[in-house]
Amino acid sequence: MNATETVTLVEAYDAMRVFLEEVRQREGWTSAELERLIGALKWADGTPVDPAAWQDWLQAVEVAKSRGAP
Repeated sequence: MNATETVTLVEAYDAMRVFLEEVRQREGWTSAELERLIGALKWADGTPVDPAAWQDWLQAVEVAKSRGAP
């Protein structure tokens, strides 16, 4: 993947979840808060287990877009 390649919001959201899960496994993190966050980001019937997580994600995307490229 290169810097100009794009992904959908759903792909980006799932990539964030996969990233957090892999970091937790690699680093051996056992934090209950991180476990709950990862669990809330998982998909069930086409939506996140915690619907508020999707809204938080959309808001974060808007903030990142408004800041522009680093």
